[in-house]
Amino acid sequence: MRSHRLRLAALAAAPLLLLSACSGDGAGTDNASQSTGADDAAATSIAPNGSVSELSVDDSGKTPTILWDGKPMADGDLPFSVASTETETVKKGDGEEIAAGDEVEVRYLAVNGTTGEQLLSTFDADETVTLDLSNELLFPAFLDELPGGKVGESLLMGIPAADAFGTNGNEQLGVGPQDTLVFYVEVVDAHAPLTKAEGKAVTPKDKDLPKVEADGESAATITIPEGVDAPTKLVSQVLIKGEGPEVKAGQTIKVNYTGVKWSDGEGFDDSYQRGEPAEFPIGLGKVIKGWDEGLVGQTVGSRVLLVVPPKDAYADQPDHELKEETLVFVVDILGAY
Repeated sequence: MRSHRLRLAALAAAPLLLLSACSGDGAGTDNASQSTGADDAAATSIAPNGSVSELSVDDSGKTPTILWDGKPMADGDLPFSVASTETETVKKGDGEEIAAGDEVEVRYLAVNGTTGEQLLSTFDADETVTLDLSNELLFPAFLDELPGGKVGESLLMGIPAADAFGTNGNEQLGVGPQDTLVFYVEVVDAHAPLTKAEGKAVTPKDKDLPKVEADGESAATITIPEGVDAPTKLVSQVLIKGEGPEVKAGQTIKVNYTGVKWSDGEGFDDSYQRGEPAEFPIGLGKVIKGWDEGLVGQTVGSRVLLVVPPKDAYADQPDHELKEETLVFVVDILGAY
């Protein structure tokens, strides 16, 4: 069972720990420090002191324990380090084959090889994380090793600093500039990424809502009802109910959307003209309140009609051209990570 009560901090850190270029606040590094060449490896990795082939997993408890020569890593001859990325299959999978570009749902445990300390475990909250294998910022180990495998497999990975966060390390996550990262990964599911909403159509009960025509491949046509006052409270109406997991505060969501003004029905923004879905954190105040409140709790695969009054949009931004407008959006939720 998936828990939807995972702590916000863990939700934020779980995908962050798998990205090699999380910069902007000093916690990550820039692309220049992500080179996996010999010079960078020499600068960021200590001498190898172990091999992933020496590791095993005790999965008898709620959270697995990574063992080194039969003992918990913290009790081993630390630091554990590898010169280059190493992967060992713990268990072969018997499900669907994973393709490059798939979205892969995993459970994982991450340990700092220098200290032996657990960095993060999705097992603690009985939670999973979705890896988007089209995201080039993922650690190369995941991009290279997961495709070709099968759902149900389990892996051990040792990733040196040069193939992870580089010379900066990641202070936010407790990773130093020379630390090898050790992962135990269980592949739960894999599928091609959604390109449009998929699920069961829902007929709105409120007849005074805007009418929507949408194929998910181009901007939606949104018709504002004549002679109807704009709602004064946020409306979040599901048009297609997706079968994916619920969107949780703290995740990054991937969406295609169309936005028009209630006042005249004119479009002011859509993701389709940019040629790719938009991605942004949800539930953290990084987007307008109407999006945070209207999309958290919806399911991946859904198409959602949002009618957002000014107080939940741009009323608090006196210089914004849409500050007095009620905004209408049609949003296809394609992923949540």
